[in-house]
Amino acid sequence: MTERWAPLSEREGNAPDVLREQVSDALEGPLREWLERALDHLGSNVARVAVRLDFRLYRAVDDNDEDNEVFQLAYGPSRERLWDVVDAVLNLLPSGGWEQTQLVRDMPKLTAALTMASSLPDIRFRVPLRQLLSDARAAYVIRSDGRALVRRVDPAVGAAVEEALKAADQPERGSASRHLRQAMDLAYALHPDPVKAYSEAIKAVECALHDTIQPNNRKATLGTMKGELLQLQNKLRSAITGSNGSEGLETALKMMTLLWEGQTSRHGARNQTRDETPEAARMAVHLAAALVQWFASGAIKKA
Repeated sequence: MTERWAPLSEREGNAPDVLREQVSDALEGPLREWLERALDHLGSNVARVAVRLDFRLYRAVDDNDEDNEVFQLAYGPSRERLWDVVDAVLNLLPSGGWEQTQLVRDMPKLTAALTMASSLPDIRFRVPLRQLLSDARAAYVIRSDGRALVRRVDPAVGAAVEEALKAADQPERGSASRHLRQAMDLAYALHPDPVKAYSEAIKAVECALHDTIQPNNRKATLGTMKGELLQLQNKLRSAITGSNGSEGLETALKMMTLLWEGQTSRHGARNQTRDETPEAARMAVHLAAALVQWFASGAIKKA
């Protein structure tokens, strides 16, 4: 993927490279035009977009283009609601797999034709939208499955999470990949769900560590596993040991403890329960990605 474009003044360090949370003046017109084309492709599903957004459509009195439902949804909502409209449209647009479905050498002609046909909505709508968002320096991008907008992730963070997902894609790590992907999507969503994202991050770590730390405990949790980790010092090996030979495991334990004790909404008590913040959820995802990768890749493993 090419690097996101930035003005010369920013590249030379004369102005801050700031991502835009709101739809800018320059983006509004092209984004509404994109919506008009994409909504027109949805056909009868246009009404579903309106229902999902609680946007009232009025009945057309004649054949005037400005009376039809597509025009109303593309040009009626305020600028502040445009991200929600785009997000709803992406969810309903058919997809051939977004960027995961590609033509390969020696693919049978029929398979290639079907792949190309199913990918047309991606080519016609998602590719141009991705370019629009990049050019506008928007804080949002298209999610990996093409079905939603998500907050733009630092490339280094995204790469780290992808490495963890690949490492955890093995039977003995249970559903670690699925939970980590869900945590990432929820933490960086257009409207984040930090409580659920944090919970999914913990589940990802529990799945990834279970086989290594407490394989015989069917009721193991991150809390029980962190309690047993240092008792297993002679039975585990860390790729980085540190000066005292156990700093690698001690670092993992500190990360596990921070992740576990940081989930303030897990249990009720006499004091008010405080939900996790979006910032805490994103930090939890980063912690989880590192722990999942370390244990699933064998950086920390049984001796």
